[in-house]
Amino acid sequence: MNPFRFGPAARQLYGVFHPAAPARTKGVGVLVCNPLGQEAVRFHRMLRVLSDRLASGGIGVLRFDYFGVGESAGEDEDGELHGWRDDVLLAHNELLRRSRATRVIWLGARLGATIAALASSQLPSPVDRLILWEPVVDGHQYLGELNAAHGRAMAEAGALRTSAVKPAIVDEALGFGVGAALLDQLGQLAPADLEAAKAKQLTLVLPPHHAAGAALAQGLSRAGLQTHVDEFSHVFDWSSEEALSTALVPAPVLEMLATHIGAAADE
Repeated sequence: MNPFRFGPAARQLYGVFHPAAPARTKGVGVLVCNPLGQEAVRFHRMLRVLSDRLASGGIGVLRFDYFGVGESAGEDEDGELHGWRDDVLLAHNELLRRSRATRVIWLGARLGATIAALASSQLPSPVDRLILWEPVVDGHQYLGELNAAHGRAMAEAGALRTSAVKPAIVDEALGFGVGAALLDQLGQLAPADLEAAKAKQLTLVLPPHHAAGAALAQGLSRAGLQTHVDEFSHVFDWSSEEALSTALVPAPVLEMLATHIGAAADE
């Protein structure tokens, strides 16, 4: 596991590269696109375990923080979708440089899956596989979910009566700063934005009966993208206040992600 910084001086990003075990290398690299805020906190530990497992099996992995997030340069409020989309493209090139991979898989979770889909449309050549786990399809709905979770957390902390009207997110959500540009972009985010994604094959991992995800799959297929939907019944705790600031490594989720990546790598 090799931590490093990359990108232009004015927009330095923090990355961690897990090199493939030399004796087992498959010529495959995986780029991970994190979710945001508390969802990223919950995903972090599992991501590290998954990355180590893939690397030991011969698959190089790059995970990184977007600008204004985690260990990367910038403040929370500096983050916005267009810049993060470009960060993914920069990280993609860095993965190719470090891994020497001839095939590339992108894995994105929640808003990270959305950012990955947006970034993939800008690639000159499509990645071999795009794996999107519960992507944010409707930005307005996502903001509503964030707002509700933020209000519940404030009520738990005694800062807001449970019966009080929940305040709209202005500059902070669940302990993480958010800027006006990001809020505006999320408010306008629609399924059509994700339907421009490019990849040789795309896998959508969705909870059962996920109407918005199913509609997205249909839109991607209509656009000519070979799309597979995996209805994954295990509920990953993205947003309950009981799980705030906890890192989760549920075995079924770990196995599901490893299986999808392994199958794509072996094709």
